Amino acid sequence: MIQGDTLPADVDRAGGAEGVRRLLANALALLLAYVLPRLFTVGAVVVAARVLGTSAFGAYGTAAAFAVVLSIIATLGMTPLLVREMAQSRTRAPALIRAAHITKTVSNLLMLATLFVVGRAFFADPAVLGAALLLGIAYAIGAYVENLAAWVQSIERMHLWTQASAAYGLVTGVVGALLVIGTRSVVWFCVAPVLGQLAALAWLMKCVPAPIRLGTPAAPGDVRRLLLALAPFAAAFVGLTLHSKADVLLLSRLRPAADVGLYTAGYKFIDVTQALAVITAAAVFPRLSRHAPVRTEAARWAGTRLVELALLAAVPAAATLVLGRAVAVPGLYGEAYAASIPVVLFLGTAIPFLVVNIVGGYILGAAGEMHRVAVLYALAVPAKLGLNAWLVPVHGATGAAMAMLATETALCAAMLYVLHRHAHAAPVPRVWLTAALTAVLAAVLAQIPAAGAGLSIAAFLVLVAALYAAANVVPSRERALLRDALRVGRGAVPST
Repeated sequence: MIQGDTLPADVDRAGGAEGVRRLLANALALLLAYVLPRLFTVGAVVVAARVLGTSAFGAYGTAAAFAVVLSIIATLGMTPLLVREMAQSRTRAPALIRAAHITKTVSNLLMLATLFVVGRAFFADPAVLGAALLLGIAYAIGAYVENLAAWVQSIERMHLWTQASAAYGLVTGVVGALLVIGTRSVVWFCVAPVLGQLAALAWLMKCVPAPIRLGTPAAPGDVRRLLLALAPFAAAFVGLTLHSKADVLLLSRLRPAADVGLYTAGYKFIDVTQALAVITAAAVFPRLSRHAPVRTEAARWAGTRLVELALLAAVPAAATLVLGRAVAVPGLYGEAYAASIPVVLFLGTAIPFLVVNIVGGYILGAAGEMHRVAVLYALAVPAKLGLNAWLVPVHGATGAAMAMLATETALCAAMLYVLHRHAHAAPVPRVWLTAALTAVLAAVLAQIPAAGAGLSIAAFLVLVAALYAAANVVPSRERALLRDALRVGRGAVPST
């Protein structure tokens, strides 16, 4: 538990190997916060699928999809804004928390009312509506959880968010399995996420200091200022959600269910990549938020280096997936999904552009330029849907992957221009050249089918390591910092 109402000062003092060690700890904590709930709840979902049968479990899937779409109204994409504001100004944190709670209360009521009215109009099965309402209540509670989570992230105590996420997953998983076995009811099964969110909220309320739990009284001006600052974050959040999910909905309308399955199977690689990119950017985001207001406009800063490292990591990862796609896809899904191999070719090629877009959005958010991210996604969504409408009827799932590659590439070009123009965070030419040569190496090795995927990947990784060393894109100072940060027992990061 963090005692008192003062925020840790060691966050700002941490530099060198200690700073790298803290960032690695942040990233690990956020990764666990993402993974643990899914590990705990997957068993309950499998139990529910077996106990309920396909029809009732389909009702759960419909309710879950409906609730997650409407949860956008409740969350409003507020978490990055709160992290940025509280990282930049510790003294404003209690008032910001209260203003966020007030705003989320209004948005929660609006979300639940919309869910009830629309649900009654569209779903004849009362079980679907009941399940959706319970899931909506869980998202409403989760909106308050996110407010407290933003505070612990702003002071780089991500392990508290990991613990709260684990509490949510454990309660949801265990209680969900017991309820569905005991009642064989999809509605009762959806009580579990409500209890899980309450457990996460109780844990964070226990861990954070008293002034943060409910915040200090917020003046009307505080709420108004928060809403004004929130507008571009909410717009970008909605745009990103539509950009990521709308193609699947359109594909389901234009092609048979089998094509949706092929695309969904290939897109799982993108889901993992997107999660890792978000986790990395979120781990660095509090520090970016503190550094951005005082950076020198014409100088390189942490945001510049973050984009460069993201590109240098994403290109080899994407190339490895592309080189190994003929083995990875059947190995994971079976030979029935062989038609997903060309889908993975295009989706894998899009990974570096996707990563730069995600990381770039966080950097611009830290730099106070989130409205530009909202504009970029507002342009990207209709472009992506238009390309899908053109390519999917002819090429099916592969056409959807082509549309994603084209859209992510164009969005990346625009994102890099905005990063250069408004945040001075575009990669230097040497990094671009190294990334391009890495892609060329992968393309050449892909033309040697006799080598086999394993040999091609091994040769590629060796050549890339040699290329990166020759180009010195990861200088010796950075390598030394990383080695020092990874040494066990040296300068451990305090947890409280």
